[in-house]
Amino acid sequence: MFFVLSGFLIGTILIKTFINSAFTIQDIRTFWIRRWFRTLPLYWLILTTDIILYAFIYRYGFEPYKLSYYLFLQNLWHPHPLYFFGEAWSLSVEEWFYITLPVVMYIAALLFRPINKKKFLLNVFVVYILVFILARFFNAFHPIYPPYQDSGIRKIVAFRLDAVMYGVLIAYFNTYYATALKKIKNYLLLISIAGIIFIFYLITDTSINITDATNHTIRFAGDAFLYLFIPLFFSLCLPFAYNIKTFKNKFASAFFGHISKISYSMYLVHYSLVYITFFTNVKPFSLHTTAAYYALYWTIVIVLSSLLYKYFESPVMKFRDRFGRSKTINGSRTR
Repeated sequence: MFFVLSGFLIGTILIKTFINSAFTIQDIRTFWIRRWFRTLPLYWLILTTDIILYAFIYRYGFEPYKLSYYLFLQNLWHPHPLYFFGEAWSLSVEEWFYITLPVVMYIAALLFRPINKKKFLLNVFVVYILVFILARFFNAFHPIYPPYQDSGIRKIVAFRLDAVMYGVLIAYFNTYYATALKKIKNYLLLISIAGIIFIFYLITDTSINITDATNHTIRFAGDAFLYLFIPLFFSLCLPFAYNIKTFKNKFASAFFGHISKISYSMYLVHYSLVYITFFTNVKPFSLHTTAAYYALYWTIVIVLSSLLYKYFESPVMKFRDRFGRSKTINGSRTR
């Protein structure tokens, strides 16, 4: 879900920029600066904090491989390291998507000089998706990293860049066919829910064991197609979610609004920084202590994330406007 939501937001920006400008190197530069000011400073802060904390807690000393995390190289074409900052694998996929998609769009526009931008964009997006579908399909014949599908396919950038693109496709249809998409949003939501339930069944049913099957046919199907359908089904719920404008309950509106603002901080701190460092060795002995520790955990995560947003993220995002001002689209600024 994280991938397709990000794809929808980024896709909306890139599509509108492409439609309303010549889509120059300057447009791409502006896009990158705004994205990187949004994602990199906090990521580097938490990464550096984790490296220092783990060095003191576990006394690993300096481990050179952790430097690759700063440039998102740790899982570019091989499995993500198992025992450090596990959340970063998905951020690598996103960051490389931010780099590759605008470049692909720019080069394709130079080569084909599109007159019909609507048709051109759809062709570029479909070809981009097909590249990675085919990569997983051919890999399924002789997996490069058998037998671990989770680390050998799911968490490798070179196999997963299309996961973000399904959100971009929804953004494309929302740009050009907003009225039609709104009419069928409930049907798409039902397909999304049914598809997600079916995928969940395939993953959890031990008799099928699709993610680590010994049956060659099942294993091939899982390696080749599972990571096509997961983001696809999740993306189909976006039109419904997009049309939820406000909550009638003011408390719910304020709560979810705040969580949406601090969600990036929460993602970066909730596991490697908070859970593993301070809660992984906690052994509650009753239901009450379990509930208390759980409440304490989420309180720490939300409070820490709120502080990071207020005193770090928000100032950085204000500072970025000096370097990467976005073009005005329909009277409003892109994020």
